Amino acid sequence: MADCTKKTPRWLLMALVVGMALCGVDGGWANEPDAWKQLFTDGVKAREAAHYAEAEQLLQRALREAEQAGPDDARVATAANNLGLLYHDQGRLQEAQSLYTRALAMWEQHLGPEHEDVAAALNNLAEIAHAEGDWGRAEPLYERVLAIERKVLGAAHPDVAISLNNLAELYRKQGRETAAESMYHLALILMEEARGTDHPDLGPVLNNLAVLYKGRGLYAWAEPFYLRALKMRRLRFGDEHPAVAMSLNNAACLYQAEGLYASAQRYFDEALAIAERTSGPQASLTGTIVGNMAFLADEQGLWTQAQLLYQRALVVQQAQLGLHHPTVGLLVERYARVLDTLGQPVEAGLFAARAASIRARVQPGVVRQGSAMRQGPAVGELTR
Repeated sequence: MADCTKKTPRWLLMALVVGMALCGVDGGWANEPDAWKQLFTDGVKAREAAHYAEAEQLLQRALREAEQAGPDDARVATAANNLGLLYHDQGRLQEAQSLYTRALAMWEQHLGPEHEDVAAALNNLAEIAHAEGDWGRAEPLYERVLAIERKVLGAAHPDVAISLNNLAELYRKQGRETAAESMYHLALILMEEARGTDHPDLGPVLNNLAVLYKGRGLYAWAEPFYLRALKMRRLRFGDEHPAVAMSLNNAACLYQAEGLYASAQRYFDEALAIAERTSGPQASLTGTIVGNMAFLADEQGLWTQAQLLYQRALVVQQAQLGLHHPTVGLLVERYARVLDTLGQPVEAGLFAARAASIRARVQPGVVRQGSAMRQGPAVGELTR
């Protein structure tokens, strides 16, 4: 989640779908022509600035030019991986997965199974599985990443801290909170020692600790972590960036849980405005914020407002996550209740039946996470 200036081949770039790091790498192309390096670097910078249309053009061109040099050119894997990061940011998960898989195959073939570039691609594939709610597929990938990094980089390396954070977030969602909390704190210690206490790379760990404490009802513990993460992201990215929208969204969720509805609404409004400007009205980030605003209206008895917000959130999240994702299931369930309250029993019954069908399809752990927490943090909070 840092910028791309360090000399090690692993580049940690900001992830925007369901708080953990995604990894970009330089792939050993330092001696390539300056024109290609500039093209690629411009694409990476455009992505970091959330200028997604510009970034897509640049990174697609970088990939095409690398492919013209031959299918085994080292730049092909690098460009593919970083174009995958861009699609991942936009919620285009299947396109991202295809590119990550391509990069992984090349790196494993040319660098061996225990190279840090291989770990980067594995991490990104784990993030896809995590975003899709396939935790059984994500866990062994995260564990393999962590094992490679500890062996290659050493146990105190900041990349190890990021991987600990990622695995801890998975554990939290599985209900393994004690293990998750220990991992979060170890990740925070390692990151602070490596980067300092005010570095933006700490943002995801701080945010995820806040989510953990909020889930336990420890709101006074959670708030300073949320606000510290928000401050770091504003300093690093400026006000107009999806990462800032994420932090605003999460702070709003906390204030909603505390019953501070006016503060929650204010933070959601700012988050939504930033998300729409930077990610677009159809992005998964935007859909998440709109869904949370629906929960807020629902909780206050503003049924008509909630109905419209649920409708919008469902359109976005179904397109981005698929019809059977647990996030979609929770939105459908809450929407059915609102329809029933508004005196539309037939429509409510249809949506309630659909929600039950989604619950039956997903992993039991996903269902427990969604139903056990009042506003469904799996939907409501972004933990990257």
